[in-house]
Amino acid sequence: MPARFSSRGATLPLTLAVLALMSLTVAVAFNRVSAERRINGDQQAQVDALAVAQSGLEVYRTTVAAMPGLTDDVTLGALPGGSAQISLRQVRDSVGLEPAIYVVSSRGTSSSATRYGANAAPAQRTVAQYMTWDPVNIDVNAAFTSLSGLDKNGTSGALDGNDGCAGSTLPPIPGVAVPDALYTGQTSPINGNPDNAPDYLGTAGTGGTARDEIHVDWDGIVNNNAIPADVVLGAWPSPAAMNQWPVIRANGNLSLDATLHNDGKGVLIVTGDLTLTGSFRHEGLVLVGGTLISNGNNEIHGAIITGLNIKLGIAVPQTAIGNGNKTFQYNSCNILRALRPIGSLEAVSNAWTDGYPSY
Repeated sequence: MPARFSSRGATLPLTLAVLALMSLTVAVAFNRVSAERRINGDQQAQVDALAVAQSGLEVYRTTVAAMPGLTDDVTLGALPGGSAQISLRQVRDSVGLEPAIYVVSSRGTSSSATRYGANAAPAQRTVAQYMTWDPVNIDVNAAFTSLSGLDKNGTSGALDGNDGCAGSTLPPIPGVAVPDALYTGQTSPINGNPDNAPDYLGTAGTGGTARDEIHVDWDGIVNNNAIPADVVLGAWPSPAAMNQWPVIRANGNLSLDATLHNDGKGVLIVTGDLTLTGSFRHEGLVLVGGTLISNGNNEIHGAIITGLNIKLGIAVPQTAIGNGNKTFQYNSCNILRALRPIGSLEAVSNAWTDGYPSY
């Protein structure tokens, strides 16, 4: 009679095998879910780091108030989602009318992203942008512009709209620009385009049209620090300080005497009247809220604008410059040199990169 084998006891090993298989399946599924969570978390962290890096680039650009030097390295720690390390390097200094060029990189570190790896380092991303330093634009209508008008006594001197910058190919501008009918006296000292005649801007006064032809934000300059001053008078800057072409501001009236004050350079802002005495010389841009009182053989090589308080609704009397060999000549180089430190960093189109190398 054939032997019989009992199947009793086979259920337990089979159950254990099924349980082991199910456990392995669960473990594999759990590991796959964990891996996908880590991958998705890493990707999201990289996206967050990119946003932080780009935010750092934009914040830095808007906070630079003066022309950068050769290098600058700062850390911006109060950004949404993390911090950014900013590195600026000058590629080329300004040349003639061409602006300075910089490359600015921003390495963003995300501190807000959820990470699922215990040893995962904070996500970082680096972007870079070529930028130029664009000087502030001040509208120069003439060598001598006055919203309150101008009276020239005598034929000596020059109100010259021909560019005094050596090697300049720029066309002449008006020697004088004033509201309609507000030029009196001699016209022969006027040179430029037109020659021996002023350029008329429109109707005079606080409600006239001429005030809108001068595109200078005088309210922003006077009341909102649109052009930050390097020197608020006080003491007149030394010759060495003048070689830095500073922005000088005088609140109220200012009198400059060649026997007491050295020659000036840069941007001179006077919210009241300006009085020049003797052979005082200034290179750059002069902005005056009231009138210019010119005594002696003064020289301004750049441009001067007076009567700007009219843009604030304040009446200003006509500026009168008397006899003497006065020279007020347009000079594009001096204006550019004076305005060069004042401006903003502007991004160059199609000059942005992601993944900029950092070491």
